[in-house]
Amino acid sequence: MDALAMKMFQGYVVDFFAKGVPLSQIRICTDSVTSVLPLSQQKKDEAYYNVLNKAADKFMTDGWLADNEQRLIESYTSSLGIALNCLPMQYQSESLARIGQAIVLKDLQRGVLPQKPLTVPVMLGRGECALWVYDNVTMFQEKITREYVGGSRGMSYRICKGVTYRTGSFKGHPVERSQMEKVGIGSLVVTNKHFFFHCPTASIKIPYSKLVGVTPYSDGLEVHKEEAKPKRTVFQGFDAWFVMNVLNQIN
Repeated sequence: MDALAMKMFQGYVVDFFAKGVPLSQIRICTDSVTSVLPLSQQKKDEAYYNVLNKAADKFMTDGWLADNEQRLIESYTSSLGIALNCLPMQYQSESLARIGQAIVLKDLQRGVLPQKPLTVPVMLGRGECALWVYDNVTMFQEKITREYVGGSRGMSYRICKGVTYRTGSFKGHPVERSQMEKVGIGSLVVTNKHFFFHCPTASIKIPYSKLVGVTPYSDGLEVHKEEAKPKRTVFQGFDAWFVMNVLNQIN
């Protein structure tokens, strides 16, 4: 019975995108379904998200979000109180992420910041807005160790128990070793002013004004900061396409 109720409920919701039926009218139909075949709120949410994902896949088939498609997505999510840049993990998809990111980038091009505030685990400054949040991101930071190595030549003479005198010379030189250390796994918050990385063991802020370069990878990016002794910082676990476009728009 749950499967039948879910199918009927979802079938009515699809009409929003397929036929342009307003959600207010669709709710009348879905209420008639659930009055006979009850559905939990969790199942209702699942139906709404499933329809949203199907619409996103269809809209992004050509790799471009048309203005009328954007208006449909925004109307749907606004009516349901859904934020594309902060979806529950189980309902996230590549198409939905690209649509949400495309909308944010279009707003930035017009000089507009997103109106729906995000709940983020960091303190934002005045005039600062969270644009996107990536979860399960791993941060690595370069650690440089220095040691003095060398050798000595000459002879040692035992003067008494526990006392030795060495003649000769010692030559050595400092050696630096670099390695990438894992800082932790947490959330990367992209704002209009900073990168914030937050995990149980660390909270780090990187101002865009201090960046001298960014290297994108297929699964993350490396940021190069303006420092007296610069160290490599890498964030891994997401597609850097959106971040690179944000930096281009802001700078």
